[in-house]
Amino acid sequence: MILPLLMVLAQQPLNGFDAYAQRAMKDWRVPGMAVVVVKDDSVVFAKGFGVRELGKPDAVTVHTRFGNMSTTKAFTAMLVAMLADSGKLSLDDNVYIHVSDFQLSDPYVTRELTVRDLLTHRAGLGNADYLWYGQRNSTSEILRRVRLIDPAYPVRAGFIYQNIMYAAAGAVIEAASGKSWAEAIQSRIFRPLGMR
Repeated sequence: MILPLLMVLAQQPLNGFDAYAQRAMKDWRVPGMAVVVVKDDSVVFAKGFGVRELGKPDAVTVHTRFGNMSTTKAFTAMLVAMLADSGKLSLDDNVYIHVSDFQLSDPYVTRELTVRDLLTHRAGLGNADYLWYGQRNSTSEILRRVRLIDPAYPVRAGFIYQNIMYAAAGAVIEAASGKSWAEAIQSRIFRPLGMR
């Protein structure tokens, strides 16, 4: 999807882009989207397409807020890397060094699990989204309950996409930065980028 967009912009900047965006929304079955193109620190194009919700007339604008879902994993990994670069942590630190009450069902894995393991989905846990999806559990309660989950495979022996371990990475960020995950993301990533 991105490559055709870049090809369209490179050939004749924005010529036919509206039709391309409309076709993309149809192909991906989305009611609306906002597109912003930044070149050399300047916004060169910004436009909303479609509607916010099917069956409702509210149009998408460049100021429409969308859930960013798992892109928060990229922000989390970026902030961990920034903290590692500044010497506040190492990717190979054991998680318990930063989050002393973090515990998995296997004491060996609890001792051996690294920050890198959290970010690479290789902690050995199966999908544990039932701990948060449709629940009102706080992040600390979710992380407390991780100790009750049986491993799906030995640590570092496989890959299972894991939302809960990114919550644990957020706890590492909080410990290493002295700020909540949200404030650390705001101050280190969003504000410097002008994302209000």
